[in-house]
Amino acid sequence: MRFAYVLLRDFRNYPYLELEIPPGASLFMGPNAQGKTNLLEACFYISSVGSPRAERESDLARWGTNAFSLAARLEDPDTVTTVKIDTVVTPSVRRKLQINDTRVTRKELLALFPCVYFSPDDLYIVKGSSSLRRKLIDSILSRQDPVYTRTLQRYNDTISRRNNALKKAGFDTSWRRTLETLDELVINLGSRLLLRRLELVEDLSAHTQSTYKFIANGNCSVTYISTVGDIAPDPEDIRSRFQAKLREIRHEEIARGVTLAGPHRDDLEITLNGKSFRYFGSQGQQRSVMLALKIAEARCLQQSFGTRPVLLLDDVFSELDGEKKSKVLSLCDFGYQVLMTSIELPKHTGPRFSLFCVENNTVQPWGTGNSR
Repeated sequence: MRFAYVLLRDFRNYPYLELEIPPGASLFMGPNAQGKTNLLEACFYISSVGSPRAERESDLARWGTNAFSLAARLEDPDTVTTVKIDTVVTPSVRRKLQINDTRVTRKELLALFPCVYFSPDDLYIVKGSSSLRRKLIDSILSRQDPVYTRTLQRYNDTISRRNNALKKAGFDTSWRRTLETLDELVINLGSRLLLRRLELVEDLSAHTQSTYKFIANGNCSVTYISTVGDIAPDPEDIRSRFQAKLREIRHEEIARGVTLAGPHRDDLEITLNGKSFRYFGSQGQQRSVMLALKIAEARCLQQSFGTRPVLLLDDVFSELDGEKKSKVLSLCDFGYQVLMTSIELPKHTGPRFSLFCVENNTVQPWGTGNSR
């Protein structure tokens, strides 16, 4: 499924925009602060009913307005589907979601088709804190399975309650009975999360390795590092090791007043030839492996949705050499619709690209009166 047409009204810097998008790859060029990234963000919002950038929905409405609308026509070889989202942001967020002019729930819209979004800020997933890598895993799993989202919320709530009980147990031993009850909840919920994460990372690692080899001709690996210990993707193994770990560290947890083991403290280790990308990778290598992770995400989502995700790649060419740029450009040859941004035209784009100029809150096909 691909974007064939999008409409933006009062979204970010766009008062009104209608745009026909051809198949294959499209490159949106223009100076900074003209709305290139905002256009990709709108496409992602249509797919996920959420923004990869904004913390508040009110940030998405054009300055001075309290609502925005997005619409799209989606096409695949057999069907045409229309999507419309009307969002009011004040005094509270209210949405009206429609597929083919029929009111639907957010869950129904999320199940329609996926997009994968890459931005320069994603480099912090490679070189930043473990929480960003956990967020990447959780975001993929939440889109694949709404049950995972509910389990994660319950787990995080239980961890908060357990941390509170640990603090009190240091002064009042009667709280240790409460800890035993909370331990059982943490183990049950956490084991479910760990099983799904291990299954995902197995696929994610394989796809990342093959994509990075294609883009950068190098060997990388992605490994799940659990604070529970060396665990296998087996429910009983995970549960027994989690239980044993909490017993082992009980005194330290009470002394520190915090839960020290579990999915909330785990990490992804991303390495190149055995060395961590976080500390040893160049900017170009980090960008390449992050792009490989995003393509791996797309392949994992494709397995769940039964359709190739649309790739939304913001400023993807920076710090990539000519050969790597050429490999990125070839992604459309694998059947993906690719929407990309750049401040300039890369060399050797070839005939496969549709070019657009983004300037003065408008988007026009390249050469139709733009100033560049």
